[in-house]
Amino acid sequence: MAESESVPFWWIVLFLVLALGSGAAVVFSVGGSLISGAVALPFFF
Repeated sequence: MAESESVPFWWIVLFLVLALGSGAAVVFSVGGSLISGAVALPFFF
């Protein structure tokens, strides 16, 4: 990490995949759908 000042692109992709995946898991765990759950996402961020 010290040799590079910029964050690797795959770190960003990995973070987005994990964030979206966990968000979808939360929506499904509460019994909602992704389309209706997308309205509630701004409250979490």
